[in-house]
Amino acid sequence: MNINLILDDDLIQQAIQLTGLKTPQEVVEIALQKFIAKPDQLSQAFGQCSWEGDLEAMRNDTNVISR
Repeated sequence: MNINLILDDDLIQQAIQLTGLKTPQEVVEIALQKFIAKPDQLSQAFGQCSWEGDLEAMRNDTNVISR
């Protein structure tokens, strides 16, 4: 399945450095595998972290390339 994702470059680079993986695709695949393997642990974390940002501005971002 081909999916286009817009990911935070800094997060992907941090994950690559921490894991030793070589590509963003590898990082996403491993993250999904971990998510599927331990859904109960991850669901307990939901709502426990704070987030700051302007969701409306992100939704209206004109820098997104459409294909």
